[in-house]
Amino acid sequence: MPFADAHCHLDFDVFDSDREALISECALADIALLIVPGVARDNWDAVLELSEAFATVHPCIGLHPYFMERHKEGDLAVLEGMLCKYKQLVAVGEIGLDATIDDLDRQTYFLEQQIDLANRFHLPVVLHSRNTHNLLLEVLKRKPVLCGGLLHGFSGSAEQAKAFWSKGVYLGVGGVISYERACKTKRAFSQVPLDSVVLETDSPDMPLFGSQGGRNTPLNIPLVYKEFCALRTENEADIYRQLWLNVVNLFGIGQ
Repeated sequence: MPFADAHCHLDFDVFDSDREALISECALADIALLIVPGVARDNWDAVLELSEAFATVHPCIGLHPYFMERHKEGDLAVLEGMLCKYKQLVAVGEIGLDATIDDLDRQTYFLEQQIDLANRFHLPVVLHSRNTHNLLLEVLKRKPVLCGGLLHGFSGSAEQAKAFWSKGVYLGVGGVISYERACKTKRAFSQVPLDSVVLETDSPDMPLFGSQGGRNTPLNIPLVYKEFCALRTENEADIYRQLWLNVVNLFGIGQ
């Protein structure tokens, strides 16, 4: 079974100079699935076009809380229309909460509306959470995600990880576990069930230790895998197989 990157922003401008070559190189490296989330209405078309150009790219679209100033109420209706039209969409996302951005009430409104859309269209969600894990868990209590979801770039405690998994939300593990200081996150990923985890890079962000300041790419997925294996007691073959199945099961790819 090949590798998958469950969260990478390959539509971002930083990839304009070599996007096609990079995706081809990923295929040669046996990285066969690239989940690319849209973050605002003005980049949804680019994400969809990327998925149409490359068979390994699978698109999501959503209204990311970090870009809240760009979002309008009418974007939710446009999102609904696109979910109805584009059957290749594998999730609603990237959506969520971000405590570094003002107006958590408005963020919560957009998040809940998008969870409703995901449930209506029988899709999982791709969630962003920055310093809001407990708030996000409260939202998920009120608004369960009927088809599950992914909390990407998880960096919380083992208890929080298990709480999200109990609600059907997978945990995205990326470059953060390569940092010595990430003790809490390492402990969480050493303890959670193996079938609750997916690998991701969050390219071009979230680089591994030693690559700070550089551009992250999906080609680093095997390095994230090695870091994750070092935290686990299962053998590498079983980990490799289960991580692939987790992505396929979450996003319904090939089903």
